[in-house]
Amino acid sequence: MIGEVNVKEPERYKEYLVEVPKISAKYGAKYLVRGGSVTIHEGNWSPERIVVIKFPNREAAMEFYNGKEYAPWKKIREKYADSKIIFVDGV
Repeated sequence: MIGEVNVKEPERYKEYLVEVPKISAKYGAKYLVRGGSVTIHEGNWSPERIVVIKFPNREAAMEFYNGKEYAPWKKIREKYADSKIIFVDGV
């Protein structure tokens, strides 16, 4: 799972950053990239925050993303951040 996240309201987003890793861990998630500085070398892409999460397989990733436990947090992310999320096999 790869996400570009541009946080609009950092104070309201803090709890998401604490709670969602606990939920995703139940699905075998391992954060490979979580924030950090971004340096653009080509193109006009300028993300504020990049997140890369490895899951054991696509099924685990989708169970997390579509699960009832993550659902309220997804709404919080959608409210306080602009996100683009993709799922890629082979990580």
